[in-house]
Amino acid sequence: MMMFITKHDDGYLYVVNQYDHSVQAGEVARHWGNESFDQPDYFNSLCLSVEKHDIGWIESDEKVLFNHETGQPVPFLSVNLMQHVDFYGKGYEKVKAEDPYAGLLVGMHWMGLYTSRFGYDPSFTFNIPEDLAPQIDQKIVSMQKEWIDLKMGIWQKSEPRSQFENSLWMNYEILQFMDRLSQYVSMHKPDTTNKLIMGPVRKELSSKGVMVTVQGQGDGTIVVDPYPFGAEEVETTVLIRKIPDKSYPSHADVFKELEEAEVEKVTWKFISPGERDRTTPAAAESVTL
Repeated sequence: MMMFITKHDDGYLYVVNQYDHSVQAGEVARHWGNESFDQPDYFNSLCLSVEKHDIGWIESDEKVLFNHETGQPVPFLSVNLMQHVDFYGKGYEKVKAEDPYAGLLVGMHWMGLYTSRFGYDPSFTFNIPEDLAPQIDQKIVSMQKEWIDLKMGIWQKSEPRSQFENSLWMNYEILQFMDRLSQYVSMHKPDTTNKLIMGPVRKELSSKGVMVTVQGQGDGTIVVDPYPFGAEEVETTVLIRKIPDKSYPSHADVFKELEEAEVEKVTWKFISPGERDRTTPAAAESVTL
């Protein structure tokens, strides 16, 4: 399985399955939109794309990817590139069959992982070995050619084509933001006060993108500024497992450890700066399933 794996000072690896992260991100995305942030066109398809952007990794859920040199499971940024292409490709096809617009966004998210997210986030791109670069470049080109036909099947002729394209890229921005926001809660403990700046993301179709500050308050509450959600607070749940941070003799050993680990349900809350000033948020809960 593809996983977020983080090390903390308690001697454990904290593990969040990739698809669980995807579903959690999709649940939060459905709260997008308020007086400052417009709910974009094709909103339901956008939310579906956020929810299922990592659905291709379900197939690997019974195979813990294992690094024989370290004796530990493989974190998501260290997955073999061709496995990465294969799993994301299957997910793209699956979502596209359900909802072509959502599939298009998943495809853009996938290709963006090899292209610094098309310039949206120049600090991030998947590590591409030199010998595989031509193959990946060819994949990027062929996928974008495929999207031409996909777009023509979705585009409503009564809608200006420029507006369709502009809205598509706005939805891509929101997908990237929701992915990173979910990564924040998947890779931190509730007592974090770490501050990250994410974006840019647009408030409305014609506006410039704004950067969004995300900062934990030390109790499972996260202040998001500016705040893009409709509810005063958005509660979300992350499913984690903890296994000892050690070198495991074999793939079978680490798989068994993960299978037997209790699943913990960790609750987080996203709030606006104003809500933080008005209230004293309750501490995050940790419940064993």
